[in-house]
This record gives sequence, structure tokens and C-alpha cells, in this order.
Amino acid sequence: MNLPQIDDYRSILLSNTPLLDVRAPVEFNQGAFPLAENFPLINNQEREAIGIRYKKQGQDEAIKLGHELVQGDIKQQRVNHWQDFFTQHPQGVLYCFRGGMRSKISQQWIYEQTGQVYPRIKGGYKAMPFSD
Repeated sequence: MNLPQIDDYRSILLSNTPLLDVRAPVEFNQGAFPLAENFPLINNQEREAIGIRYKKQGQDEAIKLGHELVQGDIKQQRVNHWQDFFTQHPQGVLYCFRGGMRSKISQQWIYEQTGQVYPRIKGGYKAMPFSD
């Protein structure tokens, strides 16, 4: 499925669009938008382990580890947080750091488990004005 992306950054910010930030808490704490709520795909420890695996064994092995770390009840709890957010904010959008893998995986999991399609910000946090 081709999941929607939004790149009208100015409109997102000026319309006070609710933002679901799926970055790890350490990233969120380093900088976030005022209306963003952080419900991460991976926590700080998982992010660190995946990063180490990426450096040592490459992207495919890092992705594999990510799926091993976030499955079953953990995965379900995270999807439930995202679904609660979108129930409260149906016009919301989600994002990760660069608008890539984490936000796309989050979109896919939401769709697979709820049938709902929610857009992600193309380019993620780094693409948004005022992110630095």
C-alpha cells in the first residue's frame, strides 16, 4: 500500500495540526514541536541496540533486530497509543526524524491493525521549518 505523505510544512505548523512524534524519547527531548506528542516506535535502549547492529551488520540486520525487539504485546501497546492519539486528533499527522523507516512502519502497523490510514510528514522532523 502506498501510504500518504504530506509536504505542506507551513500549513501543518500554521494550522496547529496535532503531531505524533514516533522518534525515540532522547530525540524528542532534544527538540520537538509545541503540539507534538511522543509515542515512539522504539525506545532509547532499542534505538541504541538497533544503531549498533546497523553499524556492525548493516541495514537489513538492524531492521530484523527492530522487529525482534518490538513485537507481540510491546507492538500492540505502541499501536494502541497511536490509535488513541488519532482518535483524539483525527486530523493529526505522524513523523520520525527523516520521514523514513520509523514513520512508514508506524503507518503500516496502524493500517494493518485498525484499517485507518494516517499521513506522515515527508522528510520528517528534519524537513520541517524551525526544526533546528
